[in-house]
Amino acid sequence: MQGLLPALSVKPTKKLHWTGKATDLVELLYALDTCDCINDGEIGVEELADALSEIFGVEIKNCYNVYMNMKRRKDDSRTYFLDELREKLNKRMVESNLKGGKFKKR
Repeated sequence: MQGLLPALSVKPTKKLHWTGKATDLVELLYALDTCDCINDGEIGVEELADALSEIFGVEIKNCYNVYMNMKRRKDDSRTYFLDELREKLNKRMVESNLKGGKFKKR
């Protein structure tokens, strides 16, 4: 997917706060790490956890233990949060198409 999207510029923004579950953030963290989405994969999980903690104003504790618990999930898919993200984004796109390509701004 690299090369398909324009480079993102960084600009000052309002303080962001993670309002989801800590487990969901760890799941996202490991997905980003697995796909080498940050610094071309030249960043470790702990360093990425520290960066996300700073960005979202939340302390990520025991991310390896959380990851091990995710691996023990018994369902067909062990990536509950990523599955939810995919499902909701696809639904948003379908609804947007039904409304002529428009979607409610927040």
